[in-house]
Amino acid sequence: MNGDDEPALKSGSSYLFTDKGVQRAYDSFKRLLSEGKRGLVITRTHPTRVQQLYGLDCPIMWIAKSVKPVGGVMSLEPTRLMKIHSTVSDFIKANPGAVVLLDGLEYLITENGFAPVMKAIQLTNEEVAMSSSYLLVPIDPRTLETQQLGLLEREFSLPGEDHLGGPSTAFS
Repeated sequence: MNGDDEPALKSGSSYLFTDKGVQRAYDSFKRLLSEGKRGLVITRTHPTRVQQLYGLDCPIMWIAKSVKPVGGVMSLEPTRLMKIHSTVSDFIKANPGAVVLLDGLEYLITENGFAPVMKAIQLTNEEVAMSSSYLLVPIDPRTLETQQLGLLEREFSLPGEDHLGGPSTAFS
């Protein structure tokens, strides 16, 4: 067991955190880092703030329209979904079994619409499954329409539940 109330996460899976999502996702992320996994955070929150809140020892990239690096902050434009996807893809290919936390899905949906974001997530989930990595995505379900939330829940596993659909299923 992992010593706390959070269920163990399976490699090769993508997880959607809806209940107290942000805190639980970061807690799970930190736990996986403590187990020796390499990690990457892509977030809408400024990296300095993320570092203050969670004390992470890993790269943190900021989803922001201002892409000029200031003070060593690495950023990704929210409208360049395939750049975000390739950043995740390159990281997990270079670090099999790695964990990526994507905090800012709501912002990506606002900037791009739901369908393009869903397509990028599906593509990313396939690569996560093939590399035995982890993708953790916190979201506030109040920000989505019921159908959108249903589509996301179908594509992702929920922590503590077995997931029978989508590419994120880990078979043994």
